[in-house]
Amino acid sequence: MSAPLELSLKIPQPEEGENSKELNLMINCKPYLAMDPYVDRIRINQSKKVWEINQILNLKERMKEMKNFINMGKDICIIQGFFCEYGFNITLGDEIFIGANCTFLDVAPIKVGSRTMIGPNVQILTPNHPIIPEERIGPKAREWGESIIIGEDCWIGAGVTICPGITIGNGSSIGAASVITKNVPPRSVVVGNPGRVIKRIKEDGTVERV
Repeated sequence: MSAPLELSLKIPQPEEGENSKELNLMINCKPYLAMDPYVDRIRINQSKKVWEINQILNLKERMKEMKNFINMGKDICIIQGFFCEYGFNITLGDEIFIGANCTFLDVAPIKVGSRTMIGPNVQILTPNHPIIPEERIGPKAREWGESIIIGEDCWIGAGVTICPGITIGNGSSIGAASVITKNVPPRSVVVGNPGRVIKRIKEDGTVERV
């Protein structure tokens, strides 16, 4: 299993008395202890950093600082109110727009393809917890993450929730306030809770209703 520092220079180094075991498990989508001292310190520090970046009013300067925080390409626009837990687990392509007050819980990797637009108040949630109540013993229990991938040329409407482990195919559109609980095929239009495919957009631009 790779050490955190081999995965990203954006990950703070362990301090005296800390070790990277639980962070390694988290990054590799294995059950880990979220309240491990090293993981907890990183999460607190990263939350402070993203809050400070959000206070920068000038978009160009804000994106310059954001590029040191998350992995992203060129011509990115992230409106204020953006929140994530770690930052180093997020990868953005080029020419992406992210609206106000979006939440990326990046316990597991989150990847967003180029030219995708994400509306305000979208929640992209990778953490997962046991469904057996005896195993779900509050903050002392182990949890894990499942990666989320959003393809290129997608449109994610305002207030959408994307659940752990989801892949959204290239060219798909997700209607406002939809809850995505299963994978979305490319070039699909999805609405509702739970989200369902209602249209497919053919390559010639014609619309096929499902």
